[in-house]
Amino acid sequence: MIKAVVFDLDGTLLDRATSIVRFAEWQYQRYEGLQSILQEEYVRSFVELDDDGHLWKDEVYQQLLARHKLTGVTWQVLLDDYVEKFAEICVGFLKMQDVLERLQAENYALGMITNGRSPFQEKAMQAIGIESFFAVILVSGAVGCKKPDARIFEAALDGLGVRPDEAVFVGDSPQADIAGAQGVGMKAIWKAGDRPLAGHEADGMCDELSELPGIIRQM
Repeated sequence: MIKAVVFDLDGTLLDRATSIVRFAEWQYQRYEGLQSILQEEYVRSFVELDDDGHLWKDEVYQQLLARHKLTGVTWQVLLDDYVEKFAEICVGFLKMQDVLERLQAENYALGMITNGRSPFQEKAMQAIGIESFFAVILVSGAVGCKKPDARIFEAALDGLGVRPDEAVFVGDSPQADIAGAQGVGMKAIWKAGDRPLAGHEADGMCDELSELPGIIRQM
């Protein structure tokens, strides 16, 4: 019987793809030093170099400015801007809070495991209004290990007071989320996005967050 639901953040609850585009558009308008190229060009390069969050923004901005020969603003200024302001721009997926409220009302314990920097990830959670739903929040940058490392999943299970077979993980990354959770004995639901499962087999799949409560009840 499932007693706990543990979530990934980016690409699962937080609509990172939309948020990154919105932030890049906002930042372009904010700095005249970027406007020697078209906004569409700036946004496209920012998204490409970001590589779904795999490259930290110090490198993103240095490469972006060099690629387009932009000299009117420094990468340090842009990086500081990202760290301070991204949370104000980011958005969650449709029905995100409704689904968390429903799961909580059905007495599931809720947890969060997210790879990323601290307190950057915590600020994003606060900004989209979900931090208070979770009994356990683990950010890889704060705990010293990241998904798919078994230790971060085991720490969440310990914090929630459940066995692996009593918990399900919801995430969008085939390796970090699905394989990582299943590796410690949890069930895993894939939040479908642009990436294929690529050989991994999830225990369930949802296109929309609103599907989750029904899927979990059947496990």
